[in-house]
Amino acid sequence: MGNRVAVWALVVIGGVVFGCLVLHLLGSAQRHEPPPMPVEDEPSGVTSKAEPNDAAAQAEPVEVTPQGEPNEATSKVESIEDGFKDEPEAHALYEKMIETMRNAETLYYKGDCGDCTYMIWMKKPNYFRVETVNAQGVECGTLVGDGDYLWIYWPQDRPHFSSEDRDSYEKTRSNVYMTKGTPIGRHSIGHEVGLLGAGMGMTIIDPSTFHGYTDSLQPYLDGVKSWGTENAGDQECDVIEVSFMKRQRIWYLWLSKQDHLPRKLKQVVRVARPIVGYEHWSEVTINAEIPMEKFAWSPPEGWQQWSLPGPEERLLKPGKEAPDFELLLADGSKIKLSDCRGKAVWFYMWRAG
Repeated sequence: MGNRVAVWALVVIGGVVFGCLVLHLLGSAQRHEPPPMPVEDEPSGVTSKAEPNDAAAQAEPVEVTPQGEPNEATSKVESIEDGFKDEPEAHALYEKMIETMRNAETLYYKGDCGDCTYMIWMKKPNYFRVETVNAQGVECGTLVGDGDYLWIYWPQDRPHFSSEDRDSYEKTRSNVYMTKGTPIGRHSIGHEVGLLGAGMGMTIIDPSTFHGYTDSLQPYLDGVKSWGTENAGDQECDVIEVSFMKRQRIWYLWLSKQDHLPRKLKQVVRVARPIVGYEHWSEVTINAEIPMEKFAWSPPEGWQQWSLPGPEERLLKPGKEAPDFELLLADGSKIKLSDCRGKAVWFYMWRAG
């Protein structure tokens, strides 16, 4: 009995000592915690030099902080539901950018979209050339517009596209090209660059604006506002925010005060997890002489024309059973295609934003 009491006494004493030690360590940590760094007030009319939403981008590349766009020092921005008030002076800057591109006789710039770099030459009335290099420094596809047709070719093997099977790819991966007509003002360079295999998607500003093309987003533009001025590279720029579809898609454009063309571009597509993309323009040159040889190309001997497989090559043949799949419904339940056997099924896929 005496031994048992002694054991319990030691347990109690040990617990008290341990508790005191924990409290001491916590107090010491608080005493040694460095004080918060002071935050300097930013002068009115001057925006931060940081990239828009840098803190969010470092933590999660596709996250967007709803406050403080494009710079975190600014006050709370309107929510999508609040709408977007158009500012005439900012809107005029956007229109000036479009006007500058369309009035130029030639235009050259180097673009960097993170995953690749590209160089683009354009000349009136309907000539263009795009050369691409991927993030590893490898030369990828080239796009040439000779006035009537565009040509796409790859100095190395062409990329493999998800719409084609592997056997077909192996047979046509080398010495092939694509071509199609380019009616002036109706074709889009921006919709073609994804085929070049350099890792770039559609550009934020469609280069074919230069040739008179109107971006399909323009009917949904509902406002432009100013974010003041900021340097981008060696250029002092007016920063504007362009809203489409009540800010479901947003462009932030750093427009050079010197020539009214972008030096930095940011796009935010507000879906379930917002998608953020950046571009940087450099070496922007307007109305310089570009030799016509830059816009000429013809297939070398032995090359063959190739095109992406059409839907008819990928669709199930009549009478063949569809593969089973499962979908999550709006109410949180799930349904399989096989659950609908014997019924007519309408399967509709879409992309918003």
